[in-house]
Parts: sequence; C-alpha cells; structure tokens
Amino acid sequence: MLNTGYMEKLDRDLLGEGMLSGEPYTLVEDLSDMGSRFGGTESEREAVEYLLQKMRSYGFDNVHKEPFTYTGWRRGTASLAATHPVTQEYDVISLPHCGSFSVEGELHYMGLGTPAEWESQQDNLEGKIIIVDAKSPHWIGRGIHRLEKYGRAVLAGAAGFIWMRDQGGFLVETGGLRPGAEIPGIAISREEGMHLIRLAKSSGDGSVHVRIETENMVEEMTSWNVVGDIPGEEMGDRVVIIGAHFDGHDIAPGSMDDASGAAVAMESGRLLARHRGRLARTIRIICFPVEEIGLIGSRRYVQAHQGELNRIDFMLNLDGAGRSGEKAVMLQAWPELLPVFKEISGDMRWPFVTDTAFGMSSDMYPFSYMGIPSGRLADISGVKTGRNWGHTIADTLDKVSSLDLRSDSTLVARIMARVANWDNWPADHKTTDEILNIIERAGLGEVLHYSNKKLT
Repeated sequence: MLNTGYMEKLDRDLLGEGMLSGEPYTLVEDLSDMGSRFGGTESEREAVEYLLQKMRSYGFDNVHKEPFTYTGWRRGTASLAATHPVTQEYDVISLPHCGSFSVEGELHYMGLGTPAEWESQQDNLEGKIIIVDAKSPHWIGRGIHRLEKYGRAVLAGAAGFIWMRDQGGFLVETGGLRPGAEIPGIAISREEGMHLIRLAKSSGDGSVHVRIETENMVEEMTSWNVVGDIPGEEMGDRVVIIGAHFDGHDIAPGSMDDASGAAVAMESGRLLARHRGRLARTIRIICFPVEEIGLIGSRRYVQAHQGELNRIDFMLNLDGAGRSGEKAVMLQAWPELLPVFKEISGDMRWPFVTDTAFGMSSDMYPFSYMGIPSGRLADISGVKTGRNWGHTIADTLDKVSSLDLRSDSTLVARIMARVANWDNWPADHKTTDEILNIIERAGLGEVLHYSNKKLT
C-alpha cells in the first residue's frame, strides 16, 4: 500500500527538520502571550490573523478564514453565599453560557454524578441547588461529561448547578454549558466546595441553604475557522484533514488546551508542505475557534461544507497534542481502519496503539456525526479522572514542553503522509443513522439525551 522507499526518505526529512525545530514552541508562546483566544475577544481576532500569516509563510495554498455567526458569551459576575445555618461567601465563577440569574435553595450533594446516583435521587432534586464532583470515574466505562451532569440536573428540576473541581489547590475549573442554559451553572474549588458539604453535614437539620447570583452577557458573535491546504497530486480532489482548536477558556492562556494542539497541527503541516507534489491526497489544516463552549467552529465547518464532505477521506483531531504521555490513534468507529494504522505504525518503526473509542467532546465529533472517518491523537498513558491544570488559570506556558511538541508534530506528519498516499482507502462514509446506532452501542445514547450533542 505504501512506497516504502520514498517514505523512508520522507521520514528522514520530517524527523531531522521536525526534531530540530523551535517553531511549534514559538507558536505556543506567541498564542499564549496574546491571551486566551476565547470567542469574542481581541486575542481571538489577533490569533486568527497570526495563524493566517503563519500558514502563508509555511507555504500552504488556499489560505483563508471562514466567518460564521453563533451565540457567544461574555463573562460578568458570579457569587455564591450560604444563607443557612450560617452566612458565608464563597469564591466562584460562572460557567460559559450561564446568563443572569438569582436563585436560592437547599444545597444537595450529588457525589460523582453517575447515572445510578441521579436515578436513585431523582425524586428529591426539585428546587435544589446541586453540587457535583467534576470527576469522571473510570469504572463507569465511559466519560461522564459536565454537560451530561448539567443536563440531568435541569431535567430533574434543580434550581442551580455547582461544578466542584475534583483536584485540590484552590483552583476553579471552568467549562461550557449548553447555549440557552436553563439554570445557573457556576464553578467552585474543591476546598471551598467540600467546606459547604461539611457544613451541611454538621448543621442541626442537616441542610445548608445557598444563594447564587450571576450576571453575564449572551449575544450573537462572529468567529472564523482558519484553513490552509497542501495540494495533492494523483488524488488531489480527495482530502484528509488535520485539525485542532486554537481557543482557550477566558480565564487562562490555554497554553496546553489547546495552543499546543494548534501548534502541532500547524507544525505537522509545515513539515508536510516541504513535500508538496509528492502527496497523493490534499492535506487540509484547520484551526477551529470556540471549541471550548460547544465545538462551534468544527460544527460550523461541516455545516458550511455539506456539498464537499463526501470528498473527505479522514479527519485527525489534535486536541491535547503536544503533551507528554504515550500516544495512540483512537478512531471514532471504522474498525476497518485498524489494519491500516497498524501497518503505518510498523512502517514507521514507531509503535503506537490504534483502537476505536467513540468520543463526543472534541472537534472530531462533528465530522464523525456526519459519517466522515475520523479519530484523535490520544494520551493513553494512564487512567484519567481529572483535568490536571486544564480549564483552570494554571494552564500556562511553563507547563509546555518543546520536546513533546516536536515529537508529536513529527509523529502526526509521518502518519498523515502515509494516510494521504494510501491506495484504495478502505473506510466508507456512514449515514447519520449508522452513527447514531454506533453511539447507542457505545452506551452514549443518554449522553445525547442529556447533553444536547446532536448537530442541529
């Protein structure tokens, strides 16, 4: 399937150029210094122009930005106060998409917020203010996303939602709710959240009453996907995509999540552009905005390109790339691609795991929902139950490793060069009904129900 003689020459160039390159770290540094790149900010607009300039300097073709409108969000104020049995203020922040609310009610701790916990307590949640642990326990067999826990609270009739970080350090962990958030959603550190829970246990009647007040702005905004191509030759009308989001949350520089992923996408494209004319399929690099509040950039991309989606053979998402850990290519479905990537791994003499694991919380999902073969570069080095520094003010440049950025950039470039040159690509597009069946078989049907993750 592969011209191994040419691929070995390509590998030597990619590895030599890539492992000596300071470009990806410079890109992360520049993006971090701009600010969060959160939707609607000046740093987002600055990042768009910066990425366009970089794509042109790297030799990409058809470099452009694609505008779209969406319901955006601007942070205002948030407060949380215990009103019974004591009066005490707590440090909190609003979660994105939370509007302006003033609610008061009895605090109710939902623990880890597993499906069984919600089911066992569903008759006791009306009018309560739910506090839930951010941890996604590994024994459930799938992730339990913040949106699912929030959606369950809404449907149970809760008056408010408090997202308690599962790791210590007096850090609050942000993360988007769904547009049109029906009840207030705020975030609190583990230390302060546990204080509230202990207060309830020690009170005379076993209850704590709290008041949430938020004032945030919800308004229509414009953003831009940033796109550039490395034209293919024999199959130039066929496209493979390398994508990553470039926005972070508004409370931090987002150096790891996901300036690093965007840098790996850009650097792998830069390395591959050196071999234009020797790639069969067109390789498209896309930097997506406003991923953090609902995968909005990637959703808008697939919606705007309905007539061209049948030309996309594969999409690889790099959310979280450029960090330490053992890497794997996790396909959304399409087990028929497992032999392809195993052969690629062997040909590269760089063993990496390939498997299928359907995910709904990053930018590969809108592509897979539309039936496009897709996957993500994933860290499989251990069981993950928390975000570490992610989604907190501590997601900063000092956490980023230039070596990890270079390593992942060369890995992605070598993989995608082989994908672009693969004869007789074995993965067909799937219908939406087929994808919905895959979601159900993966045990994620209730995630669609509670999280509003259908592409509408």
